[in-house]
Parts: sequence; C-alpha cells; structure tokens
Amino acid sequence: MLYLVDQQRTGAVKEEIRRIDPAYPVFVDAILDGVIQGDLYVDHRDHPCVYFAGTTTGIYYVAGKTEAALSLCSTFIVDVYKKQKRENGRFTLFSANPASDEMMKKCFGSQLNEMQRHAYSYDLTSPDLIVPNQDEMIKRTNEQVIAASKVFPSSYYEAYWGGVDHFLSNGVGVAILNGEDVVSECVSIFLSEKRVEIDIWTDEACRGKGLALLAAQQMISICVEKGKTPHWDCDVHHAASAKLAEKLGFQWTKTYRLFYASR
Repeated sequence: MLYLVDQQRTGAVKEEIRRIDPAYPVFVDAILDGVIQGDLYVDHRDHPCVYFAGTTTGIYYVAGKTEAALSLCSTFIVDVYKKQKRENGRFTLFSANPASDEMMKKCFGSQLNEMQRHAYSYDLTSPDLIVPNQDEMIKRTNEQVIAASKVFPSSYYEAYWGGVDHFLSNGVGVAILNGEDVVSECVSIFLSEKRVEIDIWTDEACRGKGLALLAAQQMISICVEKGKTPHWDCDVHHAASAKLAEKLGFQWTKTYRLFYASR
C-alpha cells in the first residue's frame, strides 16, 4: 500500500529522494513545488523506503532504497499502468536506479518499451556564459511562437504543463526566427522552484549553423538570471545532443532507464 504525501513535507521529501537518487528528474520537484499537477506517494508515512510520483498527464517516477521494498509496492504501479491503459492514457516511467529497473522488468516483462537516457546538469558556478547578441532573431516564447511552432505546438504544453496559459505564466522558452518561421526553439519541458529541464529542437534544413547552440545559450542565461539550475536529458544514442550539452557546459550526472507503453 502507498500513502499520499502531504504537501507540507516537500522539503524533507526532496532530501530523502536525493539520498537514493541524487539526480532525480526535475518534474518530481515540479510536482512537489506545485508548478504542475501531480502526486507523490510513499510506502510508509514516517519511514518511507519507496517514492512514487506521477503527473496528471501520465509521467511517473519510482525510487526505492531496496528491491525488496520496491517489490512490495509493485501492485500499486501495475494498477496505475492498467488504469492508464484502460483510459488510453500515457504511461511513461522514469526509473531511479538498477533496483527499480529490476522491479519494473519483473512486473512488466515485455509489456513496456525501454530506453536509456543520459542526464546532465549545468554548474551555476561556471564562468559567465558569453551569449551573442542576436536580438533581431530571438524571441521569448509567446502565443504567436507557439502557433507557428512545428515541434512545440499547444498540444505539447497540454501534455507537459496542463495548458498553454499555465506555461506562459510559469515556464521559460526562446525561439529563433527566420522571418516569420520558427527555425529553432528551446523551452522548459519541466520547471520547479530551483531547476529547469530543457527541451530543444532545430529545423533539419537549418542544422549545422549554430542555431541550437544560440537558443540554448539564451535559455541558460535566462535560467541563471532566475537562479534556476538548467538540466538536459537525451537518449544515449543521440550523440549530437550529448555533444551539444557538453559544449554548453553541462556535466553528466547519470544514465537511467525509461519505461513506456506504446499508444
């Protein structure tokens, strides 16, 4: 059985999760900080060993101190999956470590797809970022940018933020324009009080021109001004993304597994 965590315990819970997984996902903080809608559950009210977080849009995270403790909570996770499947909803789960990897594999077998991803974090104590002045090309994400976007349209913000208005009030984003066309974008897929996870895209026809670098530099600069640590995740096979992250000054923090259902 899992118990819903009271919002007042946010600070203590973050530290408890960090002891298991020092590089846990930004969206967990976003839930705990009340930036996006979601819940956090634990296996014991006073001395938890398992933490299970989930957004209302079907993105989940599980961390446990031991595989034995995780196995006792596996029925809860399977029930969440079954509910999402019945309702044709999303089920994407971020696994904290090998213990939770094994629990997920034992519970689901081949029912779920798997991928490995690298996680990176930006060091706020790094030397000041030099950001080229390209004001005529760069625009902060607004309703017009979203309407023109090929990759981050309104449905993207519905899926990750619960709506465009909520993103525009709380999120961060920049776009590079070529005339009226959006050719590169960098947005906060998740954001909490102290952290921002970056999502980035450049039009295939415009790649190799440094636009992704420019967009990311602008984004990092905004995050640093706000006192928020930028984070970057990418598939382990996406060498170009990993190379760009390192070029920007991000440091690798971990490689983790993602489990997800086909829809």
